[in-house]
Amino acid sequence: MRFSIISRYLVREITLAWLAVTVVLVAVLFTNRLIRYLGDAASGALPGDIILLLMGFKALSYTALVIPGSFFLGVVLAMGRLYRDSEMSAMGACGIGPGNIYRAVALLALPLTLLVGWLSIETGPWAAREGREAEQVARETVEIQAIRPGRFIQSSRADGMFYIERFAADGERMRDVYLQTRQGDEQVMLAAAEGFIQVDPDTGDQYLVLLDGHRYDGFPGQSQWRVMEYAVHGVRISEGDPPTVRTRRDGIATAQLWGSDDLGERAELQWRLSMPLMVITLGLIAIPLSRSSPRDGRYGRLLLAVLIFASYSNALTVAQGWLEDGRLPLWLGLWPVHVLVAGIGLIWLAGQYGLLRRRPREGAA
Repeated sequence: MRFSIISRYLVREITLAWLAVTVVLVAVLFTNRLIRYLGDAASGALPGDIILLLMGFKALSYTALVIPGSFFLGVVLAMGRLYRDSEMSAMGACGIGPGNIYRAVALLALPLTLLVGWLSIETGPWAAREGREAEQVARETVEIQAIRPGRFIQSSRADGMFYIERFAADGERMRDVYLQTRQGDEQVMLAAAEGFIQVDPDTGDQYLVLLDGHRYDGFPGQSQWRVMEYAVHGVRISEGDPPTVRTRRDGIATAQLWGSDDLGERAELQWRLSMPLMVITLGLIAIPLSRSSPRDGRYGRLLLAVLIFASYSNALTVAQGWLEDGRLPLWLGLWPVHVLVAGIGLIWLAGQYGLLRRRPREGAA
């Protein structure tokens, strides 16, 4: 009964600290993303009503990385407070050793490991894929939403003017489209029976695609104009940020990564499998790291914990890059990084409890 009460107490303290750290990390990580979305919405590149949905997808795709770090910092904060308040000394006097503490930490670590595994393997890739598609569709339709049928509308991104007679029944296709723009000193006028907005998935550029129309090229004041008839014609109206190869990989289903021969995709698989392992290894090293005396500063260990987590994450990122380049064999994966961190935690714990001290020789004076 004594251990049960102490276990619940430790789990409660760690959980409260973990939740607080999670809120702070989420706020920090998503502030920049939110500012970017708000800037795009203010400039007319993104509909404002899609921002919350996109932030939700980002939250699901990033949470798998946030939870291991917030759990690690939460354990360090909670256990550090217990050491500073001499509560751990009192528990030690009652026979509570490191094994009891690790069992209490495991009560929270094991469910979080399963949660992170589910997020990184299933939910995270789905959210990344759906979020990217939702953002692409939103950017495709935002130009249409700004257009009013029967009016000439200035488009700064196309450096010209739009006009459409009406929308089709689906609300996306445009009927009787007119576009006037410039290419250097030359004036370009396009007229088409139908048109729609499309985003290039490889470059992020936004195009106005015109169907069944004519193009007129020439200089104002001159009588000679070039006239071309086309079935399909595209005009780039904005330049986007092309998604990187690694950014696209995070949306590939895990089942597809298992059967892939591409080094980059196999490295992505290793990264996803590393997320739940981080919860275990960081929980292992958090206990010896949090041990302190009442005279130690409140946030001294926290700074060291941040440096350890940053080094751990960077080491995994570097190792992932080596896997992509073929400098590390796939069978080895990212395991050396996890083994190194876990080994440091075990050696640190053994040193604190005197397990590494040499025993005196028998018969020594």
